[in-house]
Amino acid sequence: MKLPSQSKPFVGLLIISILSSCEKEPTPVIDLSQIESANQIDAEKVVLGEELDIPYTVENMQTAFDNLLFNLKNKSKHSKLSKTFKDEEGIEILPSYYYYRFLPKDSAEYNVLVNDTILQTTNVPLHFKIEQEGDYYQDPDLEDDGNNSTFSYLYAVVPYDHPLPDNIQHEKLDNYYFAPELGKEEPEEGEIIVKQPINKTTKDILTVDENGEVFEYLELEALKLTNNLEEDELNALKFYLPNDSTATLYTYEAAHELGYEQKDLIIDLASIDDLLEQEKMAGRKKWQPSGKITVHEDAVNKTVGVIGAEVKVRKWGLVVIRRARTNAKGEFKTQSTRTKRVKYAVHFFNTKKKFRVMAGTILSRAKHRGTRTFKRKPWFQHFSSGRGKFYALVHNAAHDFYERAVGKFGLYHPNKSWLRISARYNGEVGDSRHNDLNVNGTIPWVPILRWKSEIQVGRLSDGYYDGSDKIYGVVTHEMTHASHYRMDRGYFLNFKFIPSNTRCKMRSLSESWAEGVETIITNDRYKDLNNIYIASSSTTSPAVGNYYNSRLQTLEKNGMSVYSPIVIDLLDDYNQRTINGSTNENRPNDRVKGYRLWQIQSALNSSRGIHNWKEKLKNLFNNPTEKFVDELFNEYMYDICK
Repeated sequence: MKLPSQSKPFVGLLIISILSSCEKEPTPVIDLSQIESANQIDAEKVVLGEELDIPYTVENMQTAFDNLLFNLKNKSKHSKLSKTFKDEEGIEILPSYYYYRFLPKDSAEYNVLVNDTILQTTNVPLHFKIEQEGDYYQDPDLEDDGNNSTFSYLYAVVPYDHPLPDNIQHEKLDNYYFAPELGKEEPEEGEIIVKQPINKTTKDILTVDENGEVFEYLELEALKLTNNLEEDELNALKFYLPNDSTATLYTYEAAHELGYEQKDLIIDLASIDDLLEQEKMAGRKKWQPSGKITVHEDAVNKTVGVIGAEVKVRKWGLVVIRRARTNAKGEFKTQSTRTKRVKYAVHFFNTKKKFRVMAGTILSRAKHRGTRTFKRKPWFQHFSSGRGKFYALVHNAAHDFYERAVGKFGLYHPNKSWLRISARYNGEVGDSRHNDLNVNGTIPWVPILRWKSEIQVGRLSDGYYDGSDKIYGVVTHEMTHASHYRMDRGYFLNFKFIPSNTRCKMRSLSESWAEGVETIITNDRYKDLNNIYIASSSTTSPAVGNYYNSRLQTLEKNGMSVYSPIVIDLLDDYNQRTINGSTNENRPNDRVKGYRLWQIQSALNSSRGIHNWKEKLKNLFNNPTEKFVDELFNEYMYDICK
């Protein structure tokens, strides 16, 4: 039974060129030597700076609490905090988190660690400043140790009651204490209710005031002990000098001129009382970490939001306290928190759509960490260049395929489980590929090529960057292969022993389909962004037009490759036989128009050759130009593999 073609034809010049290729893959040997380690592939190495003096260690927090109690009895007897501790002889700080590093020995252990939503592991040490941001860190402890160095350390700040993964090598680096939120909101996944201090003698939980201001005093003292108070706090507080019996109060500036550091001084608790009365400095007041993540679309010279990415908010850059996902404008806002000092990071993956951008290697996930600590302030991150921009563009392209292209054009969903996209910053667009199974039928059948991402995309064309539309196009091309695979896995089964000419014909079917979808969707996307969009020059032909992938329309029939324009020729109303009034009999005579992508996809499903594809298209759908379909296919499709 034929289905009627939609009455509104696809109008406009949408044409095609060779943009990317899906190269033949060598036979994979599944062992550790086949894993692409970060330092062997396209990823930037993180350079560490000096070690941080972290205020939240249990040792430092205990000292801070002891100092508070001493000051209340000796220096600041009239502070309102004294009422809270009037009956306390001693306070014991217990760890609320433990800081570990893990060393997985194989992929199974690695996956256990990175997929644990409570651990929130990172491949970069958390107790060092970042001198130069990058994708991975190779611990010098593992260099030249004679062992397999494919896997490096993963670091995590682990809640006190979260069980460690069984039998995975680990080392505890420190004990931390973070003040409890004391809020009524239920913690989300990855957020743990923190222990409160207890009385050293009775072991009873410490009773604190409803607003939790005691923890503000404690945190300020802990920050002071590690020289981490910020300028506004130093300006607001008053200090006593050590061993000064005169009880004279000093500003920090005056004390500093006398040669004292923050850690040497004694905070006047009454000045904290005053500080907490000020609205802008309100101690434990709730706020919502928020911000906006954007990227420059240079193809249309426009700033757009990074959509559907996850932003993680870490207390002082250590423990994840809040998470949120960006909206269509790149904006995000988390649940409220009492934590004042946070660091932000954006991670290029989407749990709902089940795709993850990898930083050039399967063992390094693409992300961008903000290096600044924000004190109750939003984060505005714009990617105008570099790896962050590339990862953001790849992420947006993948998200758009799921969110817009699948629904608008009736395409098959590209995956049911996680789809990994290795974004190779220094890689060539021509080396982009889909590895989900056995794209070209030249390797033994395996369910998943475990040590390679399902998709790999490059950024450069002959060593040069062309434009954001070309990145979008190549991601779309490879996502289309993933969609084809999920729709018709049988097509991709190993046909190694089929004659090479037959393999070529089948490949011309899958590549022509991917090239056509790439062209339609890329033009549609960028025309939405800018209705006078002019595509990157390497994809266009001035004689035909400035649309993405227009240059293939100028090729003659004997110049066609497996990346043919057949899908575009079935849709558009442009006949390349005549260009600008000049007729060339060597160019295809395209008198077909008005088919839709979903119709061509339906005919493609279960097709095993060009002729089968063509006949199914004619039998399934009515089209006024159907009588010219045979003519169009005869023009070049049967000659590509001769």
